[in-house]
Amino acid sequence: MAYPLNDSDKMDEAKNNIVNILKMEGHKIDSGNLFIAFKEAGGEMSNFKPALDELKDEGKIKSDSDGNIMTVEDFQREKSQESDNVDNEVEEEKIEKESETTVENDNELESIIKLKEETDSWLIDKLKNEGSDEGLKAEVQELRKRVEKLEKIIENMTRAFD
Repeated sequence: MAYPLNDSDKMDEAKNNIVNILKMEGHKIDSGNLFIAFKEAGGEMSNFKPALDELKDEGKIKSDSDGNIMTVEDFQREKSQESDNVDNEVEEEKIEKESETTVENDNELESIIKLKEETDSWLIDKLKNEGSDEGLKAEVQELRKRVEKLEKIIENMTRAFD
């Protein structure tokens, strides 16, 4: 709502004072302190509210959820920083989860590799010590199938890491 003023120069001066105060005060200030600073800068009390309303209507100032008044540029910058902070937190959580998953997968992969090495060692020992017994051949076939399955699992896990 615009208030009629006797002199448009006074309105422009009052609006400029408010914007300059906002810029000097570290980009945001509550309305009470803004009014005091406006008065100290020589502004007329009767011009404060109309100038403030016109600046809002013109889209030059905004209020945040805490009631602080700031320029639109500062308001947008603050919202952008809040958004960046949220994005950074989400990214950090994602990296942390991926790191935990990678550690778990690394542990599983190491366990599978160790089991494969133990199986290979056992198989070699059996072949050296027992020769070519039919039971041994069946065990070798079974172990070969298990080793092939383990190798496929390792390949799939390796592709998943890539």
